[in-house]
Amino acid sequence: MYRDYGPKGVKFFFIYKTLAHPELVGDYVQPFTLDERLAHARQAQKQLGATIPWLVDPMDNRLKHALGDRPNSEFIIDPKGKVVRKRAWSHPAQVRKDLEQLVGMVDRITKESDVKLALQPPLRAPADRGVLPRIARPKMQPLVMEPQLDPKGKPFYAKLRPEADADLIRDGAGRLYLGFHLDPFHEAHWNNLTPALKYKLDLPEGVKVAKAEGQAPKVEFASDADPREFLLDVEEWPADKPIRLTVTYSACVEDGCHVVKQEYVLHRKRDKDAGGARGAGAGFWDPDEFVKQMLGRDKNGDGKLSRDEVMGLVLPHFDEFDKNKDGLLDAEELKEVARWLNEHHQPGAAAKPKK
Repeated sequence: MYRDYGPKGVKFFFIYKTLAHPELVGDYVQPFTLDERLAHARQAQKQLGATIPWLVDPMDNRLKHALGDRPNSEFIIDPKGKVVRKRAWSHPAQVRKDLEQLVGMVDRITKESDVKLALQPPLRAPADRGVLPRIARPKMQPLVMEPQLDPKGKPFYAKLRPEADADLIRDGAGRLYLGFHLDPFHEAHWNNLTPALKYKLDLPEGVKVAKAEGQAPKVEFASDADPREFLLDVEEWPADKPIRLTVTYSACVEDGCHVVKQEYVLHRKRDKDAGGARGAGAGFWDPDEFVKQMLGRDKNGDGKLSRDEVMGLVLPHFDEFDKNKDGLLDAEELKEVARWLNEHHQPGAAAKPKK
């Protein structure tokens, strides 16, 4: 469409916003600064081989909020600035129909096979992954947190991902996940020949945490790039009393290894802009589990999904997945969707660690 309607005066833009699914392909984590978010957008442009220009949302996520907080929405705006079409989820075929109505037909439609994009793979970790077992954290939600940025200090080579279960967010008593994930854009790995990562919580009066101080397990390999994770039981955390966290770790980059001490402020409030991380196995869908989850939207109980019962990334490709053209997706067709998603997201298996 960009090739077909660009010459007709239609301007196209990708909008880069906060990550909808951190830790997915490439193990990317939410950036802390605008420079980091700009680096994300440049990497996305490389991976997609895109020539369409990008707009990057500021760190306060004002554009995301103004556009309805959807992760993959699309808008068509007329020359007077009026939104004439909008969708909560991208639907390329329908956009073409919209442009045919609003702008006119094109002489020749560019086909997918006509477009040769110079795709690039995601950034690779500079050290092995799969060394440490991951902590399961189903149904946990990200918390609002403030990294204490120092313009003259070291980068946040490892970035905190704090999450809480529903009980902790609602009542102040529940489970707290602390995950320190290396940022691929800083190309750092853990130096396991030095003391392991340590954290310390500065708790408001009355707040109880089983392990207010902790240290990551010793790793037998000299270096790796796995996250350092902790799961804590918390009690009596008032909603208006933040917790301060200090973390100390050693990270190695191209110019050497650095001992880093950094701080965060955690709030007992869900962060609606932090996205939904998938943790261990991100990027992979077990076909049977995928079918089970998808059929949770089966309203009439016939074991199949109609177009009205499908949402998200599957919807724009419904007709492609409906192999028998009966207007429904059955279990076997949904399994093919799972396999397509795995290929589409280019998941990478954990590297075999070396001692």
